[in-house]
Amino acid sequence: MRSRSLTLVPIAALAVTLLSGCVFSVGVNTAPTVPPEDVETLAADKLEEQVGVRPTIDCGDDEIALEVDTSVTCLLVDPVAGLEFDTVITFTEVDGTNYTFDIQVADVPNNAPEPTAEPGAFVPIGDIEALAIRALTPTLGYVPEVTCEGTEVAIVVGNTVACSYPSPEGTVAAVVTITSFDASVGEYSIRVD
Repeated sequence: MRSRSLTLVPIAALAVTLLSGCVFSVGVNTAPTVPPEDVETLAADKLEEQVGVRPTIDCGDDEIALEVDTSVTCLLVDPVAGLEFDTVITFTEVDGTNYTFDIQVADVPNNAPEPTAEPGAFVPIGDIEALAIRALTPTLGYVPEVTCEGTEVAIVVGNTVACSYPSPEGTVAAVVTITSFDASVGEYSIRVD
C-alpha cells in the first residue's frame, strides 16, 4: 500500500500570491464617525439661532457615521413646555470629520398633553402653553417658546388667556381661547389667535 503526502505549503503560497492584489470588504463601515454629543451640540446651536430657545437634543450613545444622505433620529426636548419631538438630522455634506446637515423636527410632540379637565376645573397654565405650542408649531415651522399669563386657567368656553412668544421678528402677542368643552368626557379645545 502506498501512501502519499500532500504538501500544502505551495498551495497556500499560491493562494496568497493570487489574492495579494485584491481588496476585501466584509460589511465594515469605514466612514468617519463623531460622538453623538458633537452632533447634539451643533443641532442645538442651529435651532437656538433660528428660534431663540435652546432645546435639549439626545442622539443616543453610539458614534454617528458621517455619510452624505445618512440620517440619525434624535429626541428634542423643548425646555419651556417639556414637549418631546422626534428630530431627524440628515447629513448633506461630509468632508472627513467636517459636515453640514439639515434638521427636521416633527410637527407633533411624542408626549402631547391631552386637553382634558373635570367640569368647572382649572388647569395649570403650563398645559395651555403646551397646547398653544402644539397648535403653533406646524404653522410657524419651528417650536415657539409660548408664555401665558397666570398660573392656572378655568376651563370655561370663551375664556381667554393672554400669551406671547419670541420670533425672529420680535415678540408676538397671542390669545388662547377655550373654544369648546365636553363635560361628559372632560375634553376641551383651544384656538390660538
